[in-house]
Amino acid sequence: MKKTFECGHSGKGQFCHTCAAIAKVNAHVRQEREQKRDAKRRAAASDAVDLSIVDHLAAVQREARELLAKVESGVHPYALRGKSLKSTSGLVLSVPVGRSYRLLFDAPTLTPLRLVSHEAYNTIADARVAA
Repeated sequence: MKKTFECGHSGKGQFCHTCAAIAKVNAHVRQEREQKRDAKRRAAASDAVDLSIVDHLAAVQREARELLAKVESGVHPYALRGKSLKSTSGLVLSVPVGRSYRLLFDAPTLTPLRLVSHEAYNTIADARVAA
């Protein structure tokens, strides 16, 4: 005999199978979302420089990580469209990341310094020229 459950669905049995299936799907989606967040946290912890300024731009963050990995594996920044920052007498290299961001590297050691927006990059270049 059919009965109406607390959720409003009707059926036979001890519990509402419709709501149980929905809860199972929601739990699976929640678990996938948490795994994705955890992977993102682990990737951010292993970054050589702080990429939090582009948290809202996943493509830029991905490209910056790829560039950092290439430089770490031995590819020179000049091969990645990098240029030396003239105002630093060639001590800092700049590699474009997307249209609006730049990765800065220490030229002698090729260690990454930081990721900056193009606007901040222009300010850095102008400040060093004026000094």
